[in-house]
Amino acid sequence: MKLKNKIILGVLTFASAFLFAINVHAARTDMLDISGNNTTLSQSDFTSIRNNYGVKAVTIKISEGSTYAWSGAKNAIQNAQAAGLYVNGYHYANFGTLAKAQSEANWAVQNARADGLGVGSVLAVDVEASIFKQNSKAVNDANIAAFNAIVQAAGYRTDIYTSASWVGTYVDVATGSGWIAAYPTTVTVDRYTSNNGWQFSSKVQISGISGHFDMTQLYTNYYTAGTDKNAVISDSATTNVTKVTKATTKTGLTVDGIWGSATTLKLQQIYDMKYQDGKISKPSSLVKVLQKHLGVTQDGYMGPVTIKKMQNKLGTPVDGKISSGYSNMVAVMQKKLNAGIKPF
Repeated sequence: MKLKNKIILGVLTFASAFLFAINVHAARTDMLDISGNNTTLSQSDFTSIRNNYGVKAVTIKISEGSTYAWSGAKNAIQNAQAAGLYVNGYHYANFGTLAKAQSEANWAVQNARADGLGVGSVLAVDVEASIFKQNSKAVNDANIAAFNAIVQAAGYRTDIYTSASWVGTYVDVATGSGWIAAYPTTVTVDRYTSNNGWQFSSKVQISGISGHFDMTQLYTNYYTAGTDKNAVISDSATTNVTKVTKATTKTGLTVDGIWGSATTLKLQQIYDMKYQDGKISKPSSLVKVLQKHLGVTQDGYMGPVTIKKMQNKLGTPVDGKISSGYSNMVAVMQKKLNAGIKPF
């Protein structure tokens, strides 16, 4: 290869890498959906998922066909609600006729009520069973409309969950609605942005909880009851997944309220410190930088005056102490660091 060609190729390679770098997207972990295929989640599990992954909503399997009801739905609804998440449900559809669609709708509503799914929540119809391939799209659309009419009459909101490859072939999904599933290996482009949400993976692993989970990025407030989805936790504080494998895990700090070396290192990085070793010396140059932003004496020691200022700045209880266990102040600080925001 001639030197001139090498230079041109090098420039093009750099330009492509640069353009890719500035256009990379990642799917947010906004909504979790669970069923009997997942491990049982306690209130503390849901709280951890909310705090550490930025999950705003959960959609729980209620029923399937005309006879199956998930026995764990009621407990999951109660625990997710107690954790402050928006809670919805879904019914796995298996109907091929109008009468069967109406029967399944009544079954779904009956179980949603028994499980305590609040009126006004979404009760989505999950359209992925092979029976839908046996009918025309027009027949499927009519049957789904009949199902949704009964669900809506019961006070629930409706939506369609289906695979991206099915849209327009086996079922219609209107712009501004729909919960679309498609699982790419890498998540570098936002997909299905004209729908309510994109389920981008069924393999997300959650730290401390066994198994894999389905995860969705939301584009609207539909699954958060029409309330700004950032009311639970901001988009910027959610986990961003760029590569989806069986080992997909959370990146960033665990919001555990404990100020350890990982939190110190993140502070050193965000404040662009010369030394980034995850350690606080006495006196500490990192503490001096924090004190400068807080407007207190820059002596490099983490004393009660500095801590009170930090607590005041972060809007947590002010007592001038950092708890040896869970600290509200540290937890808020960790969330800001995960969001790429300087806490002080």
